[in-house]
Amino acid sequence: MIKRIRGSVLLPCIAAMVALSHGAVAFAATKAKVSLLPSVESVAPGQAFDLAFRFQLESGWHIYWQNSGDSGLPPSVQWTLPSEFTVGEFQYPTPRRHVSPGDIISNVLAGEPVLLVKVTPPASVAESAVKFGAAVSYLICEKTCLREDATLSLELPVQSSGPAKPANAEVFDRARRNMPKANSKYVTVTPSLKPEQLSPETKFELILTIDIAKEHHIQSNKPSMPTLIPSDLFVERQEGIRLSRPIFPEGNIRPDKFLGKLSEYDGRITVRVPGEVDVSRKAGSARFAGVFTYQACDEKGHCFQPDAVSFAVTGGSAEGISTEDGAVAAGTLGTQPPSSTSAASVAPVAQATASDVAPKDFFGRFGIIGLFVACFLYGLFINATPCVLPLLSIKVLGFVEQARESRRRTLALGLAFGAGVLVFFVVLGFLAANGKNVLHFPSAVIGLSAVVLAMALSLLGVFTLQVPAAAVTLESHLHREGLLASFGKGALAPVLGFACTGPFLAAQWGWATQQPPLIALFAFLFAGLGMASPYVLLGANPNWLSFLPKPGQWMITFERIMGFLLLVMVVWFLHPLITQIGVTGLEWTLAFLVMIGIGCYLLGKVDYTMTEGRRWCYRGGAGAIVLLAGAFIYGWAYPLGPAAEKAKAASLDAFRCGEIMRGSEIAWQQWSAEAVESAVQSGKVVFVDFTAAYCTVCKSNKYAAIDTTEVIDRLKALQAAAFVGDFTTGDEAIFAELQRHGRAGVPLNLIYPPGKPDAPIVLDPNLTKSYLLEKLDEAAVLRSASSASVGS
Repeated sequence: MIKRIRGSVLLPCIAAMVALSHGAVAFAATKAKVSLLPSVESVAPGQAFDLAFRFQLESGWHIYWQNSGDSGLPPSVQWTLPSEFTVGEFQYPTPRRHVSPGDIISNVLAGEPVLLVKVTPPASVAESAVKFGAAVSYLICEKTCLREDATLSLELPVQSSGPAKPANAEVFDRARRNMPKANSKYVTVTPSLKPEQLSPETKFELILTIDIAKEHHIQSNKPSMPTLIPSDLFVERQEGIRLSRPIFPEGNIRPDKFLGKLSEYDGRITVRVPGEVDVSRKAGSARFAGVFTYQACDEKGHCFQPDAVSFAVTGGSAEGISTEDGAVAAGTLGTQPPSSTSAASVAPVAQATASDVAPKDFFGRFGIIGLFVACFLYGLFINATPCVLPLLSIKVLGFVEQARESRRRTLALGLAFGAGVLVFFVVLGFLAANGKNVLHFPSAVIGLSAVVLAMALSLLGVFTLQVPAAAVTLESHLHREGLLASFGKGALAPVLGFACTGPFLAAQWGWATQQPPLIALFAFLFAGLGMASPYVLLGANPNWLSFLPKPGQWMITFERIMGFLLLVMVVWFLHPLITQIGVTGLEWTLAFLVMIGIGCYLLGKVDYTMTEGRRWCYRGGAGAIVLLAGAFIYGWAYPLGPAAEKAKAASLDAFRCGEIMRGSEIAWQQWSAEAVESAVQSGKVVFVDFTAAYCTVCKSNKYAAIDTTEVIDRLKALQAAAFVGDFTTGDEAIFAELQRHGRAGVPLNLIYPPGKPDAPIVLDPNLTKSYLLEKLDEAAVLRSASSASVGS
């Protein structure tokens, strides 16, 4: 996570937070299970056999091929062998291309790759049983990269004569099927070198001439649709030889009535790989080997299983480069250079460096401590958002006003504010574990709206105390901010940040639901520490604010601007009430906020030249207006409990009518697991949008991607069914669906291919039009393939 959380890639701390949502924690269980299996039940002297390193990787994770590409490291092994036994190099299954942000291309293996090694016993073995030891080290990556190790051992009996009986046949049969083939009836690969003679500092080209069978074609290296399988080339890495990326020809464009324009190859094509020999290479010849991958289709549109063909060519001269025998002698630890007879080699043991992984994986490389640091930086980032900035500005102004007081007091205020932030983040963690958000509760939304409105009116001057010059001393004491008020502002700050940081908090919540409580708690604590740290530091060092102008008229102007920004936040807080308690409930809430405004006005009328009794009359009147209004509205006119349930049902009806997604040309239906499964099983492509009224990213996705003309037209062309699920009220069924896909908050968008209710395409939180169209095309290809299969 992370491969594509598009907005978060800009900040490594947020990218690492998204990685947290997918469980990338260094001290948790390893992401791969590695086992060592023999192809025989016993060792027969002089008869070679294979050992299989079977990797069982967690979903979404990958290891690297022999030539890892722009980043990563292939697996490496250190052997402990019986006397006089030798082993060859790793033989790898066919890799696939993996593209990371920044055009970083790597060659990876996913799922359950099996690496084979040829073992050659001596002509005679004195022992009755022999032991093999293998210490395997590998880099495994998803959105973060982890270095993992496995220490494996195997003991086999030694038989005196006769052929050895096979063992683990299913594993080895599957492994050999996944190896590239020597030839194919659809393509013929002919490699050559230009020039044929290589010497140190020689620039050369590895040239592959590929002949495609008549009345057949393959997809080009850059298909017109990302979901189509491209032709690709993987060349093994050799020490002292630098290879550039393969250069493929342009594809032939062919129109298709269902899929539009397709980019294909037919007849004969030539692929070139530029290279250069280092000056350090020794004399001898070199063998260039690799794999060409493709998917062949006939002219009737029937496509066959993707396939891979191996190739090899030898070049060099007496002054050229050298290779050595690929066997490892008995008892030797480590690995050797590539063998002239092996399909791949074992890379030397090395530690991953910053260049081995993408920048967004940086923090995950340091394990749980690195990810906690990422949480801290994430919390620090919240302060820079326009949602929290008003409150940050208010707090800074408070420090400016009190900068001439004792450092002990300003530090106490900063610590109180930070404590409020930490307490609220802990509450967020406990709510997240139960799939809740404070904005799911109408009473919490109304209460927060009332508090923010009161703060806005204070900054706009409604609360400004107008006192005569003779009372300046008294006013300075009355204006001093208390510890409790500072604590309350700290608790409010993370809530104000929801509008800007909701998707990232959702990622952290999703991760927290899958972790032990203590780990989840510490993650939220570090995020809270990051957010609170600027306030604590400014409280401890108020002199750092010396760059600001001295207190004066500018502060009043600034307060007014911040007041209007807080009014904008009030509007944002109120919006979910449309779904939670309905339009009528929202209207009553607006009336309640008006009464709060009147109460604040009465408080603003308090004059300290008044008698004590008169001042308390104004204060009592203000409190009475607010309390009576709340009791009347939410206790009698529109009780929150029954009203919320009634409005929830009304909101579902609104979904049916398309009112919540108003302005959309998409025929939205109310989400339910049963309705989605029925539509998928009927052969439809299904698009699901889980959203909430308070989710600004959901609204952004709707505007930037979902409700665009191109996406609407594509959904209509596919005759897709569209479902929307409202999580504003914290619906339990929707929360269970979110958790099933590794999320604890919205947005969540899914695309179901026809007939696959258990295999949806899970989209990234931040949608773009091109990305959504790409995923819809992927579903279209799967439907076309399904139809072709049925037709054949």
